Order: sequence, then C-alpha cells, then structure tokens
Amino acid sequence: MYAISIILRIVFLLASLALALPHDRMVNNEFIRDVGVLFSESNFMGDPMFLVTSKEERKCETVDPSILGGGLGSVQICIPAMCIFYKTNDCTMSEDSEDYYFQGPIDVDDFQALPGVACGSYECGSIAEMAGVIGVAAAASTNSEGGHYGRVSRN
Repeated sequence: MYAISIILRIVFLLASLALALPHDRMVNNEFIRDVGVLFSESNFMGDPMFLVTSKEERKCETVDPSILGGGLGSVQICIPAMCIFYKTNDCTMSEDSEDYYFQGPIDVDDFQALPGVACGSYECGSIAEMAGVIGVAAAASTNSEGGHYGRVSRN
C-alpha cells in the first residue's frame, strides 16, 4: 500500500512537470512570460522567435523580419493565453481586417492556409484581457487542445 502511494506521487510529479514545460527554455520571470513560438517555416521548422507577454501591462511587440528570415510559417501558443498578430508595426488594426488572433494552447502548422496573414507586430496577454481587443471573431477555427484562432473583427 505504501509503495503504491509513492509510485502514484512520482507519476503525478512527473506529469505536472511535463505539463509545466510546453516547449524548451520557456521564460517566466517577474517581468515577462513566454507564451509561445513563431516559426519562419511550416510544421514548426525554420527560424524561431519567442512570443512574450509583459506581466506589468499589455505591450506591443514589433516583429523583426530578419529574425524570421522574412517568412511566417507556423505558430505554437503553449499556455492558456491569447496573441494578436497585426499587419501593422504598431499593434493597430489593418485596413483590410486581416489581423489574426490565436488562443492557446494551440498549434497552427501552416500559415499558408490563412489568407493574408502577416505579422508586423503582436501583443499577447491573458484570454480575458485580450478578449475585449478582438471583438466578435469571424469564423473561429478550433483544435483538439481547446485553442482557437480567427480574424480579428473591427469594433
């Protein structure tokens, strides 16, 4: 009976450790939280760029095209968070309404399937905080992990 209890504790400890580490080298300090990775190629290949959120306030982050080799291929949002990818460089809605949101955990392995997707800047935050920014999303797609994504509508 005592041995089973120890084995179960070890199993639960290992399971919680695996759940806490969605991808390698995630940053979580007093200032920022790593929420996912943007890749330059499909199927999570190519040059990676980590997506972060500020713990103090929502912050616009610009995307340096040289980091991604000029391309957008795929994204992983590894925790329950939401990121909005804007075509503009200052986190303002684009005129053609082709800004996209991604609510994690979610893996999108091929951006070529998303019409007009681009990322000049992004902002990430809690789902509750970012829900007011996206408005009513058009045609959200879901995945088996419970995440979803879609176009951001103009309010």
